Amino acid sequence: MHAVPDKEPVEVQETIELEAEEPLETSSAQTPGTVSGSDSPVTPQVSGNAAVTVVKKTNAQMLAEMMDYWSKGNVEAVEDLSGLAHYRAMSASLKSASYFYYYGERNGAGRPEGTGIAVYGEDQYYYGEWKDGFRSGQGMWIKMYFGDGKDAGTDPVFISHSYDGAWLNNLPNGEGHERYDLDVGKAEPGSRYFQNVIGNFKDGLYDGEMYINTLNSDKNVQEWKGKAKDGVFETFEGRDLEGRVPICQDVQNPDSHMWIQPLENKDQGIEEVREQMKK
Repeated sequence: MHAVPDKEPVEVQETIELEAEEPLETSSAQTPGTVSGSDSPVTPQVSGNAAVTVVKKTNAQMLAEMMDYWSKGNVEAVEDLSGLAHYRAMSASLKSASYFYYYGERNGAGRPEGTGIAVYGEDQYYYGEWKDGFRSGQGMWIKMYFGDGKDAGTDPVFISHSYDGAWLNNLPNGEGHERYDLDVGKAEPGSRYFQNVIGNFKDGLYDGEMYINTLNSDKNVQEWKGKAKDGVFETFEGRDLEGRVPICQDVQNPDSHMWIQPLENKDQGIEEVREQMKK
């Protein structure tokens, strides 16, 4: 059973306008030094070798632009857009990751319903299906790491974190795929990271048979399988000298296990999405 959460991300229904740099278009049909659709002259600025012009964009225009790429499956373009100064400023204008701007379809009560896109504080985005103001149906969430602001203390190995799959009541519920994009060239020797987690999720926690692959600092990939319930992995017998317990089995060698401290074996799942529910 999935209860409707007491707390949920809050939509901010406000229009903001930000400056954005765009390539300066020139053609025989357009007077150099003007913006298409306007008779007002502009002064081009030079960024590197490309002439650009500074234009004003609203948060709705920016989300519509990103939604167009995302709807076509071009997630790489979505990630590129998220790193532009005006997109980062849009996200930073929100109080925290528990607040969002929305662009898309709505129901008769004006709440997000159907297909839409949202930007949250802390460089987080969601595109997909909504129901009565909640992320429900199929959708994808992504969090970008830029190594500054609230990310300043984050492991520099992380590039992005995403979840693509089923949602209910604003949280991952059902079959889905969690993924980390990693730069293991910045990893400490001997470290290992989750890269992909595929399986069933319940309120953002691992719940059921889970397939995991990991990537370590020497770029070695390992495949694992394990079973979890409400974010707690089932354990096998034994402890190592550090007091850790075995959880997942190596797919190629079932006698080899992933080990974890018992106190860490709880709330295993997509922590940043679950944190959005706290204000």
